[in-house]
Amino acid sequence: MNPVAAFLFAAVLGGSGGQAATPPTVPERNDLEKRLSALHRRAEGVKPGTAGGQALCRELGEVGRGYLDAGDPGRAIEILEEAYEWDNDDGLVLAELTLAYVRAQQYPFARLYLELAEERAPHAPPEAYAALGEVYYSLNRVEDALLAWELFQRLGGEDPRVLRRLAHVRSELSLAAGQKFLGTDDFSVYFDAAVPKEAVEEIARHLGEAYREESAEVEARLPAEQVVILYAGRAYFSLVSIPDWVSGVFDGKIRVCVDPDGGITPQLEAVLSHELAHALIRRASRDRAPGWLHEGLAQWWEGKRILRKEFKEVLGGRTPFTLDELEGNFARRADRATARASYAEALGLVEYLLQERGMGSLACVLRDLAEGASLAETLQRETGFSSRELVSRWKLWASL
Repeated sequence: MNPVAAFLFAAVLGGSGGQAATPPTVPERNDLEKRLSALHRRAEGVKPGTAGGQALCRELGEVGRGYLDAGDPGRAIEILEEAYEWDNDDGLVLAELTLAYVRAQQYPFARLYLELAEERAPHAPPEAYAALGEVYYSLNRVEDALLAWELFQRLGGEDPRVLRRLAHVRSELSLAAGQKFLGTDDFSVYFDAAVPKEAVEEIARHLGEAYREESAEVEARLPAEQVVILYAGRAYFSLVSIPDWVSGVFDGKIRVCVDPDGGITPQLEAVLSHELAHALIRRASRDRAPGWLHEGLAQWWEGKRILRKEFKEVLGGRTPFTLDELEGNFARRADRATARASYAEALGLVEYLLQERGMGSLACVLRDLAEGASLAETLQRETGFSSRELVSRWKLWASL
């Protein structure tokens, strides 16, 4: 694996969408320490900033990256700081030091090295700073994400997706001004000043209860505190063109539009449970669950139900979609009537599977997807249905 690819792997590892890293085993640690000792012996007589010093920087960086990959940011920091002393202009080592301090939750030091990279690393790989921006953004450290993505652009990065993220985060920062913070064991809640703190505390309590229930059923836990952002009004939703009939969205963060004067209503609690479900489904499936399963389970956990005899009316006379058609509907912004029918069918499929196979089978579907199985394989293995059979049996069950 080349150094930049290894860095990108380390950036994803342990992040909001990835599996948490495990500490290095004794043999792995011994190998890393042996290599470190050999580099220390080789360093005798070498001066920082020379060709020899630059080579030592790169190789010490590889050792530090090994510890970072394995989930030991403390030891990675020690070694990467040593690497930095040999070559202050190595942009990849500066990026690795920033990431290591982020993983250690020592954000002021991470910011220091990010700013040093801005000053001293004209030839750093832009991909590293694109990845750092994603890590920061997942933690709702929007200003740090902005700096990382601006550095990506300054280094010549041209990925249009990253440049769109940069433009988006510049707009989002104006909306985040004045937000307050409430932390719990499982959630980091940011909220507009207009949202009463008492309402935020009640929201955090509801999320905690929903998390205990949903995580037990899906057999997964989030790897870190889930970021939740509560907006007083629809300014952010307008920024990203969310339809006016949608009051919650999950994009790695749970974002919910809250009426500051409306109190904690059953509708608000349902939205919170729904968006939390998306976070858990993404985690349990390693972001491989199809849209219909996401939306079906999320609606189930928010408490929504449709009686079997009601599906014909809810679908509005439409022919039920195939699973591929459902996936296309959820992947794009369908019109409201199509979206309504798609959500209803997704819930119906999940209701049918829960009745026929139970929640345990769906938890196994998510686990199999996380392990790399295709949807067709895991449906057949865990439910006994092919994709086509699932839809046809649901149609019979729902009298369609």
